Amino acid sequence: VGKPAPKITLPEIQKTTLSNGLNVWLVEYHQLPTVALHLVIQAGSDHDPLDKPGIASMTADVIDEGTPKRTALQIADEFESIGAAFSTGANWDGSFMTLSTLSKHLDKALGVFADVLTHPLFPDKEFARLKKQRLTSLIQQRDQPVVIANNAYSYILYGSNHPYGNNPSGTEASLNSLKIDDLKMFYQTYYRPNNATLIIVGDVKLDEMKTQLEGLLADWKRSDVPAFTPPPPTGVEKMKIYLVDKPGAPQSEIRIGYPALARSTPDYFPVLVMNRMLGGQFTSRINLNLREKHGFTYGARSGFNFQKGVGPFTAQAGVTTEKTDSSLQEFLYEIKLMHDKGMTDDELAFVKKGAVGSFALTFETPSQIAGALQSVVLYNLPDDYYQNYLRNIDAVTLGDVDRVAKQYLDAGHM
Repeated sequence: VGKPAPKITLPEIQKTTLSNGLNVWLVEYHQLPTVALHLVIQAGSDHDPLDKPGIASMTADVIDEGTPKRTALQIADEFESIGAAFSTGANWDGSFMTLSTLSKHLDKALGVFADVLTHPLFPDKEFARLKKQRLTSLIQQRDQPVVIANNAYSYILYGSNHPYGNNPSGTEASLNSLKIDDLKMFYQTYYRPNNATLIIVGDVKLDEMKTQLEGLLADWKRSDVPAFTPPPPTGVEKMKIYLVDKPGAPQSEIRIGYPALARSTPDYFPVLVMNRMLGGQFTSRINLNLREKHGFTYGARSGFNFQKGVGPFTAQAGVTTEKTDSSLQEFLYEIKLMHDKGMTDDELAFVKKGAVGSFALTFETPSQIAGALQSVVLYNLPDDYYQNYLRNIDAVTLGDVDRVAKQYLDAGHM
């Protein structure tokens, strides 16, 4: 019997709501004179119109390119002059704005942050520049087998009637048809305080922050946000093989999988533990087989992409061209073995130990804590999710692993 999982004590989350509807989560962290802010907007690339992928990510790209008070250059300079790090971005599940600054510069940093968030101009010139940049990179990607494989894989799994079937960066056609008004519309529809949460971690107090934010964000008004649920995917009836011919490719890119699970699945922890052994860590079965034993690849792995909607399970590697068929056989062998036989006691203990080791490293700085809480906000997880994380990993039994392997690793439907 192993030792009980170490208890991680995290500072408590204090919560309040501003008068405009913005949720504020604050964690006091006084060990360092820094503050990290993560703004989470509950709308990502999953909200892109099916015929116009790329809007959510483009909106995030252009939002910090100028306000009535500041040009793009001034925004960058003001953050840089106080050593603050600022970034914007979007993924499938949300759009984000992050800031990390020394506490002594918080007022100045917050002023610029609030200006960018509440008064973006979406200037034509910057939009045209970023659009051109993105089109160029899409054209370059046509020659990158890894990207071709990823895009083809998503499209095959989800099709054109599901947002996950599209490239979140957009396509040449969608980018060419994109207008600045599309971005403004996305911003006005979804970047609303009542559709967002601001996570603050650092050397600060809630009541002071609340007063300051009420003033800075007074112009940011609440508005009804259309309800949205990602559509269910169709699934894979029987095993099929798709070949994308890329003459001259230095190796073969393999992707095996199907639309598997959403983040809300009650099987999250057993699946996580099972996949760590299958292909989720360097010493996984898949990697030891394809890389260490056979030398077909520099690295092979598998993973479940838990999203708001049903995300894919993917086993993948770039393999030596002449070993493409052998690699496929070894992949299927490992998936089938886990499906049929599950794991051993030793493997289970080993995987749990690895999960514990990497977990503790995720809460060392305010930025890391804010990043961790971002998942809690995005997927509506319980507040004590991280307090119970190791206990939940520890509670996974061989029986659980066996059950989820049988349920979610049927290669006949990949």
